[in-house]
This record gives sequence, structure tokens and C-alpha cells, in this order.
Amino acid sequence: MVYEVFCPHFSYSVGMAVVAAYETKAGKRYRVRYRTPEGKQTDKRRFTRKRDAEQFAATVEVAKMRGKYVRPSDARATLDGKVTSTRRAVNPGGYRLG
Repeated sequence: MVYEVFCPHFSYSVGMAVVAAYETKAGKRYRVRYRTPEGKQTDKRRFTRKRDAEQFAATVEVAKMRGKYVRPSDARATLDGKVTSTRRAVNPGGYRLG
């Protein structure tokens, strides 16, 4: 027999990620807690809709399974730093090629 119990801090999992509701002054918000491929627990907060939190959780899990997970800190890296390091790798002497 299965019993359903109401809990004000209700949470459930989508794959390995967990979606949990919490209260703020602005109203109800949702948090997604998940583990990175390295095993570190992290979360993303401030979802106003439960559906958005569920979709984010599913996206993270699929990206991990496909091996295409990108850490949020890496996603915020600027493109300028990447371009400069690539130029140095291609032309280590710094001479103009063109």
C-alpha cells in the first residue's frame, strides 16, 4: 500500500537531480540539486516555475550521459581569453602571419 503525505518542503528526483521547493519573500521558488560528473554536489536556484526546474534537471542529466556537461563556471569564461590562448598555440612566436 502506498501513502501520500503532504510535506511543505516537498522534493522529488528527476533522474539523479532533485527538484525542491522553497519560499522567498517574492513567493515560491524551486531549486535543482545535482551532482557534477566529478561527483561534486551543486545546485541552481531561483526557478519560478516547477516546469522550468524539471527541464533544467533533465537537460543536466542528458548532458552528463552524453559526456557534454559544461560546468557553469566554464560557461561564463570570456571568449577573448580563449581566442588569445588559441592564437599563441598556433603562432607561439607572436609574429604576424598575414
